[in-house]
Amino acid sequence: MPKYYGCPCEGCGKPLTLQDDIVVCPDCGAPYHRVCYEKLGQCIHRPAHAAGYEWKFPYEESQLRTCPSCGERTLRDEETCRCCGAVLPPEGQEPPSSRGSGEETFDYSQMYRQFGTSADPEKEFFEDAFGKEAKMDGIDRQDWLDYIGPAAPAYLAAYSRMQLQKSKISMSFSALLFGPFYFFYRKAWKPAFGFLAAELLLAAPTFIEMLQLSGSALAPAMSASALTVFARVCSVLSFVLMLVRGMYGKWLYRKSAADHIRRAAHHFEQRTGEDEQQHAQRRAGEHRQRHGGMHRAAHAVPVSGSGRAGDGHGRADAQTHQHADQKLNKRGRRADGGHRDGICKASDHDDIRGII
Repeated sequence: MPKYYGCPCEGCGKPLTLQDDIVVCPDCGAPYHRVCYEKLGQCIHRPAHAAGYEWKFPYEESQLRTCPSCGERTLRDEETCRCCGAVLPPEGQEPPSSRGSGEETFDYSQMYRQFGTSADPEKEFFEDAFGKEAKMDGIDRQDWLDYIGPAAPAYLAAYSRMQLQKSKISMSFSALLFGPFYFFYRKAWKPAFGFLAAELLLAAPTFIEMLQLSGSALAPAMSASALTVFARVCSVLSFVLMLVRGMYGKWLYRKSAADHIRRAAHHFEQRTGEDEQQHAQRRAGEHRQRHGGMHRAAHAVPVSGSGRAGDGHGRADAQTHQHADQKLNKRGRRADGGHRDGICKASDHDDIRGII
C-alpha cells in the first residue's frame, strides 16, 4: 500500500486521503498536504534533521484493516476509511474486494492465448533496422540465425544497432582479447590470416633480438638503441591493431559470414538446377522410349500366308505384295516371282519392315 494514505498530515493533523495532493519532506520523509507545507515554508522537524531524524509510520499493523472500497489500509477502530471516506462495515462482514479478487483471479495465460504469442523484440529491432523484409546484406534473417548459431541473437542485435547508428563500430571483447583466434573460431578466414600476419610482422623486434642473442648469421646489423626504438614502435602499433580488431571485429565477421552464406546459396542453387536438369532428361528419355514402343507396335502388321482359302493368298497378302514391289522398285531392285514366293512363305510373326 502507499505509505502515506491514512496518515495524519504533519502540518494540520488531518488524514491524508486518496484525493489529497501530498508532499514529503526530502530530509526526513514526513508527509504534508501541499497547502500545509507551503504555509509552513519548511518541515516542522527541521531542527532534528541534523541529528538524523526520520519520520516513521505512526500505526502498528494490529491497528489497521483493509477498506473494502478502496483496498487501502485504514484504522480498525474508525467507522469511515481514512483514505477514501467510505463507511466501513463491521469486521467479518466485508464483501470480497473486487479490486483484490480481480488481481488474484485474472488469468494472464488465457489473455496470451487469446491475443497470440508474445512479440519477438529482437526480430522487431532487426526489422526496424533493415526493413520489413528482414534482410541484412541481401540475406534473410533466418539464414543468419542458422549460420551464426546459438550466439545469433546477440550478433543480430549488435548489427541492428550498428545499422541504426550508421556505424561499423561495435566492441567485441572476444576479438579484442583473443585476436586472430576469434576469427579462426568464427571461420572468418580472411580477417583471421590478415591479423595473424600483422601480429607476426609486429613481433619482428622479438625475432631480431633472438637472432642476435643466438649469434645467427641471419641477424640484421642493428644497434641496441635502434632495436629498442623499433620495438616500442611495434608495441604501439600492436596496441592500435588490438583496438581496431576489437572495434571492427563484428563488422569484419559480418562481411565474411555474408560471403560464406552467398557462396553456399549459389552452390545450392547450382546443385538444384543440375538435379532438375538430370531429372528432366531422365523423364524425356523415358517419354521417348514409351512413345517409341507405341509407335513400333502401331506399325507392326502381321503377314499370313495360310489363313484364307481360294487362290492361296488373302487380301492382306495382295496388299503386302504390292507394298513390297513398290519399295523394291524405288530402290532399283527387280521384283520377281522369287521374292513374292518368299514373302508368301513368311511366318505369321514377321512384319513388312523386317522383310524389306
